Amino acid sequence: MAKMAAFNPADLEDHIKMAELVDHGVSAQVALDLARHLRISQEQLSELIYLPKRTLHRRIEQGEVLKQDESERVLRLFRLYNRAVEVFADEERAARWFSSHPKALGGKTPLEFMKTEPGARWVEEVLGRIEHGVFS
Repeated sequence: MAKMAAFNPADLEDHIKMAELVDHGVSAQVALDLARHLRISQEQLSELIYLPKRTLHRRIEQGEVLKQDESERVLRLFRLYNRAVEVFADEERAARWFSSHPKALGGKTPLEFMKTEPGARWVEEVLGRIEHGVFS
């Protein structure tokens, strides 16, 4: 098995490093860190990354890495979280926003919306509009 690459949130915009991370798999601990940042439960996290709760818990407990598709979803969510922190200039406000119901998302929370790649792209677009004063 290939050596797992280390995750550094500062590298989220480095596509080469992110491709390597996804290829090797990110630590399940990275997913748990994401849940802490978003202030969500492991159960909510497991729904977001489409990984059964028991499997996620076992991988965290055993220090395992996530599969490629799971790693992609975790990194996508981490990238959006970091983008929200940039936009709101505050981790707490960013985390609260992910559980809010912005009109631009049709009554869904950003967390619900970003389960899919097209939804995540729209969440990123909404963040850009907030940053430029188009949405609040």
